[in-house]
Amino acid sequence: MKILAFGEILFDVDVKNNVRKLGGAPMNFCSHLSKLGAEGFILSSVGRDSAGGEALDFADNFNVNKKYILPNELSTGVCNVTYNGSEPDYNLSIKGAYDNICVTDEMLEEMKEENFDVFYFGTLAQRSDVSKNSLLKVLENVNFRKVFCDLNLRQTYYSDEVLSFSLEKSDILKINRDEFAFLKEKGYCESIKNLCEKYNIEKILLTLDKDGAQLYDFSEDKTYFSMGVETEEVSSVGAGDSMCACFLYNYLNDKPLQLCLDRANIMGAFVVSREEAIPEYTDELIEKVK
Repeated sequence: MKILAFGEILFDVDVKNNVRKLGGAPMNFCSHLSKLGAEGFILSSVGRDSAGGEALDFADNFNVNKKYILPNELSTGVCNVTYNGSEPDYNLSIKGAYDNICVTDEMLEEMKEENFDVFYFGTLAQRSDVSKNSLLKVLENVNFRKVFCDLNLRQTYYSDEVLSFSLEKSDILKINRDEFAFLKEKGYCESIKNLCEKYNIEKILLTLDKDGAQLYDFSEDKTYFSMGVETEEVSSVGAGDSMCACFLYNYLNDKPLQLCLDRANIMGAFVVSREEAIPEYTDELIEKVK
């Protein structure tokens, strides 16, 4: 099972507690996939700085394949995180290396030979033309069984063009309840089913925070629900990324959709109960999610 993720590698800086951790949805996603037993590759860029070196070491530690992580002259990405109650707010105003993700013809040929099962992307790295064009090159030149989009809307770093493009390219879409409300408000859809019809999306994973998650499968015209798992909330950073990884891992292993959703929900609750976005897995968790 091989997955290629495209997008940002950055350090989350908890301003209040002065804590600095490597993050970025694609890196979190790939790290969880690798911990579950898949092969996770990431297409991104880091700076030629000490933070970039840390990021590459981090990828090694979590068995994330870094062959498509290219250094450039910009600084490694930074995201300042503050909290509105328990919910994180992300400040991404500083331009980072992930705003200059480049892909060569040689890399595209290598990607074709890898026979990836899934391609994963979001909207943040599309804020720059360079990275957006690289994303388009990959989607136009490399075949994948499925394309998975975690919309991950951040501040104002998206446009109607980016949103429409991302929805149109998605076989499986993950959104949270705020993003779904935004899409409805802006006229992109009237309902989850309508979103699938309009953009030819096969499945939509909708996360509902402490209330759990739901999955809509367009081919069956069926909605699956998974109730929230009671847990002590420590940090929600990375929980959605872990759910995406766990859902996809089980889906690619041909597990029933209800089980895929339930296991993803369990994984998300586990991550919420830990300080780290990629915590050590317990034996009990592994039994429940694999």
